Amino acid sequence: MEPLGWSKNHRSPRPKHGRQLSLLVCCGWLLSVASFSAMSVEEAYRAIPHRYTPFESKSVRMTPKDAVVLQEFFCLLNLAIVERVQAQTWFQSNGKRGVAFPNYRRSTDGLIVQLGALTIPDSLKAVHRDVIDALRDQRAYFEEWQRTVRRGEPFRYPPGASPHHPRVLSSSQKLQQAYGRLIQLYPQETERIKQAFFDHLCALDFI
Repeated sequence: MEPLGWSKNHRSPRPKHGRQLSLLVCCGWLLSVASFSAMSVEEAYRAIPHRYTPFESKSVRMTPKDAVVLQEFFCLLNLAIVERVQAQTWFQSNGKRGVAFPNYRRSTDGLIVQLGALTIPDSLKAVHRDVIDALRDQRAYFEEWQRTVRRGEPFRYPPGASPHHPRVLSSSQKLQQAYGRLIQLYPQETERIKQAFFDHLCALDFI
């Protein structure tokens, strides 16, 4: 983790036809959800704030198959970041801004299904599992926050609080682990591609 650091202070051969179609569907869904929710991917990163380095599959040194899988994977992660930022905004503003928890829950459940449906090569299965488990931890965290709100009680573990909620810690550990696995799998990639790995996974993290 040390070369890039796990910090939030950053601002700033052809695939097969079936894979191309799947990627277009994913990106089309990304645009439609961003439009519906009134927040783009770039806006979500700025709200954290965090630098955004897109994953550019044409610039990689890995196999074309892995590149297409990761392009789809990071496309879905960007959706998860948008949903998480908007849910967090909703809670922190007492429902005045952002997206309500039931909408976040429905969208996140759909994203977990979409991620689970990806055809993942064996080398990436551990990364894939880590991220899905991290999203489940985050969903459970927001569910607990929602229950607290309904009881009319102050939430003990808002983002930035110390100590962190166990689900937030668990999610963070899994996302950092996924990043470490990607760096080990693709040591030959350029610094920009490695930064894209980092930015997507770190922006999804609360810590």
